[in-house]
Amino acid sequence: MKKTSTILNLRLCMLFCIFFQWIVAQNPNQIGIHSHNDYQQAIPLWTAYNNGLNSIEIDVFLKNDNLYVTHSESEIIKERTIESLYLTPLSKEISDQLDFSNKLQILIDVKSEARITLNKLIQILNQYPQIIDQENISIVISGNRPDPKEYVCYPNFIHFDYQSLDPLENEKIWNKIALISLNFKKTSNWNGVGGVTPKDYKKIDSVVRIAHQYDKPFRFWSTPDTRVAWRVFSNLGVDYINTNQPAKASAYFKKRNR
Repeated sequence: MKKTSTILNLRLCMLFCIFFQWIVAQNPNQIGIHSHNDYQQAIPLWTAYNNGLNSIEIDVFLKNDNLYVTHSESEIIKERTIESLYLTPLSKEISDQLDFSNKLQILIDVKSEARITLNKLIQILNQYPQIIDQENISIVISGNRPDPKEYVCYPNFIHFDYQSLDPLENEKIWNKIALISLNFKKTSNWNGVGGVTPKDYKKIDSVVRIAHQYDKPFRFWSTPDTRVAWRVFSNLGVDYINTNQPAKASAYFKKRNR
């Protein structure tokens, strides 16, 4: 009887493991992974997308009525626009799928003047209803942004990255904020190679806790980009892990989840 019970328990355990791995396969990254400066990848969009990342960053600069994907005006390449690199292929991917269930945050880091660039971006996005009407896709504006008081003036499909822990009294403004992001280097100089000191761990933990009091996802930028750092940040509850190595970060969290 005891042997039969043991065998039954082993079989149940095996079934649970198979089921758990199936769940992980459906959603391999149970923590958010953010493809920092995604356009610098050898294959923009698809490297992150095919590795299951749920957030990508696109730097944009407005020049001659075109929205170029670039970190600065001096680095503009004529063929690299937000439409050619991201909006057109993503729109086609959505159209080709009967059920687009991938959750994706598109963080658009505005490098040129905030208002005129946003106006142009909105004009372009309105030509892609497959994207802006897709419930699983969120458009979040970072970098140069208008004053928070103006956030409510923008369309429903536009949200913002709030880069402060200061409170905002207006609830309508909070409703337009999708994410809180802060520069990690202003919190700690930890390089992500050795273990984080108790003092720095406490400082990082404090920032994450304060940010979560606003009931918004949180991200650090300018972070160390190592497996040790990914583990520490995920353990501390950072909602989006910043990385320039989307494939490696994805593989790490898939393995960790299993």
